Amino acid sequence: MSSGSSGGSGGGGGLNWKEVVAILGVITGILVFIFGDKFLCNLKGVNVGFLRCDNPSEPKAATETPALPPKFPPSSEPVKQDPIPFSSPTSTPSPAPPTPAPVSPSPTKTPDIEQKPVVEPKKSSDPNIGILKESRIFSDRITSKDQERTYFFTIKDKPSNVSLYLDNVSNQVGMWLYVDTNGNKIIDYGEQIGDALADSNSPGTISRTLGPDSYIANVKFKGGNSDYNLQIVSNTNDAINVKSLQDSKTFSDTGSLNRQNRQKYYLFNLKSTSNVNIILDQVTNQVGMWLYVDTNGNGVIDYGEQRGDTLADSNSAGTIKRNLGADNYIVVVKEKGGNTNYTVTMTSQ
Repeated sequence: MSSGSSGGSGGGGGLNWKEVVAILGVITGILVFIFGDKFLCNLKGVNVGFLRCDNPSEPKAATETPALPPKFPPSSEPVKQDPIPFSSPTSTPSPAPPTPAPVSPSPTKTPDIEQKPVVEPKKSSDPNIGILKESRIFSDRITSKDQERTYFFTIKDKPSNVSLYLDNVSNQVGMWLYVDTNGNKIIDYGEQIGDALADSNSPGTISRTLGPDSYIANVKFKGGNSDYNLQIVSNTNDAINVKSLQDSKTFSDTGSLNRQNRQKYYLFNLKSTSNVNIILDQVTNQVGMWLYVDTNGNGVIDYGEQRGDTLADSNSAGTIKRNLGADNYIVVVKEKGGNTNYTVTMTSQ
C-alpha cells in the first residue's frame, strides 16, 4: 500500500504532458509575438496548426498578386510610345481632324480668284520695243483711272514703211504717233506725226514712211473703259524680195491676210524695159493691190511713186499691166474686206 502512494507522489513531482503543451504554447505565443509566424515556420520540424505558415506546394496567389501590377506598366510602355500615329501614312489621314488640313490652303487662293473680275489690270512698265525689226502686237486695257499706254521703238540704218493698227476696242480709243527727235522718251510739242481713232466698228490706222530715229506710240482713253490690240509693223523688213523680174520670169506666191498680217510687200527690179503683168486672184474677200516705183532706191514708198492699183474679189481677179523701165519696184497687197487667202503672180515679157 505504502509503495503505491510513493509512486504517485513521485509522479506528482514532474510535469505531465498537458503542462508541457501549455508551457510550449505560452513560449510559442511569445515568440510569434516577437518574431512573427515566419520565424517559427522556417524551423524544421515545426508544423503547428495555428501558425499561418505557407505551403510551398500551394500557389502563392494571395501574396504574389499585389506584386504583379507594377510589372505590367513597363511592358505596356512601348505601346504608349508607338510612333505609328505620327509616322504611318495610312493612319495619319484616317482621323477626322487631319482631313481638313490639306483643304486649308484653298481659302487663301479664293480671294485672288474672286478679285480678278473686279481688280483693274496692273499697269505694267511702258514697253520698250527697241529696234523695230518685225511685227509686234500688244494687248492691254485702258480705263478712266489708267488712261494711257506708251510704246517706244527705233528705226535704224534705213527708212522703213511702218503701220500702226489699233482695234479690238469696245469704246472709242485714240492713237498718236510721235518722233522723239531728242531721244528723251518724252512727248514734246511739235513731235506729233500721226493720229487715228478706233471704235467698235472700225480700226484706227497710221501708215508712215519713217526714217532712222526714235518714235513714241501713245494709246489713250477717249470714250470709256476698253480693251485694245495695238500692232506695230515694219512692212519694209517683212517684205519678200523677188529680186530681178527679167527675161520672161514668173514669180508666184500664195499667202493669207488677217488681223495679224494685214498687208504684204513684194520688192522686184528690172534691168531693162519690160512689159509686166501682175495678177491678184483666189481671194474670198476684197483685196487691194498697188504698184510703186522706188526711184531713189531707199526700199520704201514715198509720195508720188504710185504706178498702178487694182481690186480683186471672189468673182474677179485684179490685174495691173504696165510697160516698166529699168528700176526698183514695190507691190503691196492689202486686206480690205476681211480675212482671206490670196495668190499673186508677176510675169515679165
